[in-house]
Amino acid sequence: MFKKTLVCLSILTCSILSAQEAESLKEDSTSPNDLKIGLKGGLSLPSLSDNSDNKYTKDFKSFASFEGGLFVNYGINSNMSLQLELNYARKGGERDGYQPIPPSALESNLPPEIAEQIPPNTDFYANFKNRNELEYLEVPILFKYTYGRDWRFFANAGPYLGFLLKATQVTSGNSEIYFDENQEIVLFPESSFDAETDVKDNLNKVNFGGVFGLGVTRNITPKSELLFEVRGSYGFIPLQKDETFGKSRVGSVLFSVGYVYSL
Repeated sequence: MFKKTLVCLSILTCSILSAQEAESLKEDSTSPNDLKIGLKGGLSLPSLSDNSDNKYTKDFKSFASFEGGLFVNYGINSNMSLQLELNYARKGGERDGYQPIPPSALESNLPPEIAEQIPPNTDFYANFKNRNELEYLEVPILFKYTYGRDWRFFANAGPYLGFLLKATQVTSGNSEIYFDENQEIVLFPESSFDAETDVKDNLNKVNFGGVFGLGVTRNITPKSELLFEVRGSYGFIPLQKDETFGKSRVGSVLFSVGYVYSL
């Protein structure tokens, strides 16, 4: 009788432990077809890069900017998911110091007797600050791998399409305008470069690129999470329509926080 009772208790205990373990695993994993929505945003460090030695596009530096948006995440299994995003991104770069001025920017302001003596497509030079601010609507499609329980670490990667909303060249400063790169021949006395110019028509309206990110999420309620991510992006299509002014490509490094909710 004692042996039968002990066997029954053992079987009952094993059944209870197995049920608890299965429930725990169920709570800690993401079930297939899980649908989540979220929003995120943060500090972006955009860049303009050109692998050539084009004088118009070299020496551009990053500046602090903003990037953020909404996303939908569809769970394929407990680790893999597909994420569709809609983001607003400010990109570009800035250059400060002695740099060329495209001929078209000054030729119309030159007296006829001077303009006739200058060879076609001659560049002028000056010391000023030049900042290109580009605003995009970007649509990334990312494959995401997640691992962990309380703290869930993830990596994501995929392509994106970017649609140019606005492009502004902001210049500032005062400088003499030179006829040569060596600052020897002054064409104009000190002039103001304070201006904002719409340059959208000079740039390609659509960009295509890639995204790669690493991050972590943490549950704050049974259905919601906080998200922290570091992400890099790079555009494959040159910005300029006219390659005379370079073949710049946009990129950025983004540090973002977000909120995720499971439907």
